[in-house]
Amino acid sequence: MSSYLLDIHELGELLARSPETIKKDLKRNPRAVPPRLQIPGTRLLRWRRVDVETWLAEHVVGGAQ
Repeated sequence: MSSYLLDIHELGELLARSPETIKKDLKRNPRAVPPRLQIPGTRLLRWRRVDVETWLAEHVVGGAQ
């Protein structure tokens, strides 16, 4: 299941950003971070790998058309 859900450190590695920067962006500029998973009853920050990959694909500039 760890390959399915990413924690903030794994997301940071994929985006080449620190966990602290990701946390700041969640508050000040949520569009700068992939959509996160809200697990009911917890405050865990988790992202589905498929959502992160889709978000990254949507932000490709100058790709083949």
